[in-house]
Amino acid sequence: MVFPGRFSTGCKRCRQRKVKCDEGRPSCRRCNIYGKPCPGYSDQFHFRFDKASSNQEGSSSSRRRQNAPQAPSQSQPRPQKAAGNQSVVQPAGSLAPPPSIAPQLEVSYDQVSLCYFVSRFVTPAENDSLPGHLSFLPGLFNHDGQGLLELATLSVAQMAAYNQFRGDKFRLQSYQNYGRALQVLRKTIQSEDEVTDDRVLAAVLLLCTFKDIGEETWGDSTEHSSGLYYLLEKRGVEQLCTSRGFELFLLALLKLQVHTFLQGDNKYSDPGGLVALFAPYDPMMNAMSLMNRTMHLRQNLLECAASLQTGHKPKKDLSQPGDQGRSGETDQTILQACFEALEEFDSWDADAGPYWTDTLEVRNIPAPLGQLATEATCYDAKTACIIILIRSARLILLLSILEYYDVIRISSCEAEDWRVGDRAAWENCTPILKQNIRLTIDDMLYCVPFAMGDLGPSKSPDGAAALVVFQPIRLVTYCVYATPEQRQSSQAILTRMKSAIGIKSATSWEQQVASATSLPNNFGTQSLVRAMALLSVHEEATSSSPSY
Repeated sequence: MVFPGRFSTGCKRCRQRKVKCDEGRPSCRRCNIYGKPCPGYSDQFHFRFDKASSNQEGSSSSRRRQNAPQAPSQSQPRPQKAAGNQSVVQPAGSLAPPPSIAPQLEVSYDQVSLCYFVSRFVTPAENDSLPGHLSFLPGLFNHDGQGLLELATLSVAQMAAYNQFRGDKFRLQSYQNYGRALQVLRKTIQSEDEVTDDRVLAAVLLLCTFKDIGEETWGDSTEHSSGLYYLLEKRGVEQLCTSRGFELFLLALLKLQVHTFLQGDNKYSDPGGLVALFAPYDPMMNAMSLMNRTMHLRQNLLECAASLQTGHKPKKDLSQPGDQGRSGETDQTILQACFEALEEFDSWDADAGPYWTDTLEVRNIPAPLGQLATEATCYDAKTACIIILIRSARLILLLSILEYYDVIRISSCEAEDWRVGDRAAWENCTPILKQNIRLTIDDMLYCVPFAMGDLGPSKSPDGAAALVVFQPIRLVTYCVYATPEQRQSSQAILTRMKSAIGIKSATSWEQQVASATSLPNNFGTQSLVRAMALLSVHEEATSSSPSY
């Protein structure tokens, strides 16, 4: 038998040069003598398969089997052949070896979070005129890149995965990517060439979504409102020329309107005047224009109500009769504009029908106020979301008018005169306004199952619709004129959005007020919750309106 030798255990360079190595650790001296850096040792185990020994062992075992004594043939049991079932019995020595166990692959947290987020919070792209929710994201995201959009997407996707699957690694990586995205965003905004890119605006929207999903706040992305306004104004009219730009514009505008309602800040309502410019030509822009107008009218009514409350306090610098008369005329003008806006909401319902019929042939048209449930119309997810948003704007306007009426009623009881309008007309009008509020809420709640994909012609992601409509549903819990059934239904929807879908901001108004989070900086926001139903006493009304 020939000695097969042994494998060399020297360093890699000595083995390559075929010289004897002193095998010094961590590097051999021979490489240092020759002035070459020692590359180290491979530290691998080598196995040599000896064919000769294997063949000899196999032949000897076969000879032993041949020389083994055999029992008489009559003592060997013969297998009986069963009818219709012939089975071959193999000896135990010929069984196949057990399959080798493959090593367990490490889970990619990025891929898991991205797949979950896209499947649940992104609407599929469709060739229609109605915008979706982040439907542009799969086309913009670069899986091999680490830019602003990728970091923002990973941050919100990992937070969504943490809310659904738990795991501290999801949460840790989410906050890390969120911080990196903010750093990259600060550098990107300084560049005039990159600031108008769709990826930048999409990244800011995702950072706003991070607040909705990851934090139990009011859902107000205050720290990003000025940035959204700047980007929309900088991008100009060109952003409305593509479907992606139009969807980005509408999603950003919804975020700004939430900020306007919660903070009472109208300076970010219409960036560049684009909404007012295109409102006469497009129903979607007309709906956004009505929402902006509602926010302005609400702010004006709240300011008039605050002036009435402070004007009847016993101070030395009371207003003169002429000033009070001019204030009453201003209030009358604002109220007239509010009722004209309510008529425009009815006009939008009538004008939306031809647009849906001509442009969107496969979709059912929005029905007038209070007729959605009676007609039992089946809506697709996008149309249902639009109806919920336009009804929420109407609800805000109706609530603002009734809140102003309560302030007038209290101040007139103290001064023994009626300041604005005719008292009998107000008393006849308020029941109609309250009935319209309940009809508006009925329409909103009727459309929620279609928006969430529970009903309708096609299944849509429930998370995408939830991010769009959870603020209008919270508004129902803000309204004291809603029926107990309506409030209970709204609470159940918000509970599903928070627990099952993972939107931490989807909490009712009362729960948010009771939490430790700070209240919105709006002096009229909380009066509807804490005192509107008990406005017969002046002290309750004044204590319910925090000052600036």
